[in-house]
Amino acid sequence: MTRIFFLIHLIFITLFSYSQLPVAYDTISVKENGKVLKMPWANGLNYSNFSNIDLNFDNVKDLVAFDKTNQFGVGRFRCYIKTGIIGAETYSYSPGLSYYFPEAVNWATFVDYDCDGKEDLFCSASGGIMVYKNTSSLPAGISFSLTSSLLYTYYSPSASGYANLYAGPAGVPGIADVDKDGDIDVLTFSPQGIFIEFHRNMSMEAYGDCHSLDTFNLGTGCWGKMTENSCTVDLNQTCAFKEWPDYHPELQNPLHSGSCLTCIDIDADSDLDLIMGDISCNSVQFAYNGGTASNALITDTTKLYPNYPNKNSTTQIKMNNFPCTYNVDVNGDGKKDLIATPNTFGSENAASVWYYRNTSSTSTVNFQYVKNNFLQDEMIEVGQNSYPAVFDYNADGKKDLLIGTFGYYNSSNLKAQLALYENTGTLSQPSYSLVTRDYAGVSTQSLSYVIPSTGDLDGDGDIDIVIGTSNGKIHWLKNGAGAGNICSFTFLNNPFTFTTQSAVAAPQIVDIDKDGKPDLMIGGKNGRIAFYKNIGSPTVPSFTLVNNFFGNVDVKGDPNLYGIDGYAAPYFYDEAGVTKLLVGSVSGQIFYYTVPAVITNSCVLISNYVNAVNEGAQSSVCYEDINNDGKRDLLVGNASGGLNFFSSKSPYVGIPDFQKNTNNMVAFFPVPAEDKVTLEISKIEAERAEVRIINVLGKEVLSLSFNGNTGTIDISGLNKGLYIVTINIYSGGNILATSKKLIKN
Repeated sequence: MTRIFFLIHLIFITLFSYSQLPVAYDTISVKENGKVLKMPWANGLNYSNFSNIDLNFDNVKDLVAFDKTNQFGVGRFRCYIKTGIIGAETYSYSPGLSYYFPEAVNWATFVDYDCDGKEDLFCSASGGIMVYKNTSSLPAGISFSLTSSLLYTYYSPSASGYANLYAGPAGVPGIADVDKDGDIDVLTFSPQGIFIEFHRNMSMEAYGDCHSLDTFNLGTGCWGKMTENSCTVDLNQTCAFKEWPDYHPELQNPLHSGSCLTCIDIDADSDLDLIMGDISCNSVQFAYNGGTASNALITDTTKLYPNYPNKNSTTQIKMNNFPCTYNVDVNGDGKKDLIATPNTFGSENAASVWYYRNTSSTSTVNFQYVKNNFLQDEMIEVGQNSYPAVFDYNADGKKDLLIGTFGYYNSSNLKAQLALYENTGTLSQPSYSLVTRDYAGVSTQSLSYVIPSTGDLDGDGDIDIVIGTSNGKIHWLKNGAGAGNICSFTFLNNPFTFTTQSAVAAPQIVDIDKDGKPDLMIGGKNGRIAFYKNIGSPTVPSFTLVNNFFGNVDVKGDPNLYGIDGYAAPYFYDEAGVTKLLVGSVSGQIFYYTVPAVITNSCVLISNYVNAVNEGAQSSVCYEDINNDGKRDLLVGNASGGLNFFSSKSPYVGIPDFQKNTNNMVAFFPVPAEDKVTLEISKIEAERAEVRIINVLGKEVLSLSFNGNTGTIDISGLNKGLYIVTINIYSGGNILATSKKLIKN
């Protein structure tokens, strides 16, 4: 027994250090209006660029959304695996895959530039376009390598006018084979603002293949002989384009504010038409190409798209601000459909993915409106931002889910409110069902941000709610129901008569100084936490500011990306007599601290990236025992308005996926396996690898070593079940330690 305990302890130390939480990705059933959501914990969607890409190597195109989440443009890739039959718009969410993609800002789209059948990543760079080649393969999985940190073009080859191929950060350029010669070209608005430039890829001309992005030439500075300005398209225009060296993109003023260009051939005539979205417009503009692939000429335009010409689609693509479109195959029938989403903060959010099915029986298109919340209708989606909390609203002994939000888009603004999901399952197997999206009628208060915390603030035995808002005020939903009764709240407007120094107050009710009275710990936009001590009586709370910089905690992000903002969202809890602190942040990382016994001292940082989890900007956390197993579970909110759930009961607890953090350095396959598994090491020269396989009781059942980067392990003698594989890799005097999970069938 002692040996088993020691081995279990060794596994815990090796695989799951003290800086991590004992939780992993999991799910709980969620219903809305009687419908079971297929991917409830999929994080939400706000302002996304959509692309097709095969994520699981089944030769079926899946969907990736690059969601900018909020006003900073630092997005997350959301991965959706196509499931079900051809023609069905059915998907499953794969949260772990997002960690295999490079970091991106502003915009990102996938296009196969080198004709290998795998979509490569084109994304925003300072002053232009960055490209990552898709190097994914089996068994290694999804991977990308940087091909070009900035694309360049000849603005005037005769004058050696070589400069960055400009693409603004606010829009999305058109990346397609514009001239139909077999390589990928670029359409982008000129920095001067109203003309579209055609940058011709010379790969076919120079090398006879499509593999290169080294040489672009400016084919024309006024593609299609059109201009777009102030949501209006003018035809039959010509441009007096300044060539190099007089033309300097970085010096042009003003730059084009931002447009999305969707290249699409609606009538199968082998030239490309355009769908344009502009940052200053609320509808898209369709531009019909009446010319040819080599000599474009826009001859007709409309804002009524996709009702062109007379397709009888009754729903125009029209949103509050900056709608953009994406021509992707949604239902797997081989025909590209259309998705429209806003491309900027402060527009549609809870219903921001408009899906138009291509119903044409030919190679032309006929887009028919299906829904305005594609994918979102299968997940928890509360608009802009999500702030989870749990409490028992109906006194049935089970923890219900409360979600605050910055707001649902409503006509022309955001309306902040509270969503309530009742736990309709059991104590050990919770299941949530939506009760209302406007719990306690909070929307009538016209608040900006609603960030909740629950607890007994006035010592009467029932649960109250405090709400932090963008103006730094704290409101109280005072529960007058009494212990053991269904909550009944009275809204008290700023009853404590203070305003926090920093905006966007994220409060938590917690007795931080252990005097028996609940205090308020309030995170702020400045990335810090303020301590407001309860100086009232046990039944009449009153608060005074003690410290605006509690524990010297500061979770500001990279100033180049987030400026001076931090958006601290604290969650304090006790563990074995020690106070711990989790803090959500503007970057999406979750910070983890130990709070000293003397609370005037600095908190001790344990990790600034707990469990290597980043589910999106402006993260928020709730770390409570949801499934009644005596261990805490983790709810994580983010700026996209959804949640992710990490459970103490997940089968992946304590078995971190090493590939997520090392970009596929170690491949271990197949899993599950029957007789043999293969270990492959890449990106380093391995001298030797030592492998130990340990069962769930902590007993070592197999050990071996091999030289070099590849080895085969015979597991035919093992019993069926789950095992932990620890691997030590020796290279150049260094030891790389990692782990894998093994399932023996």
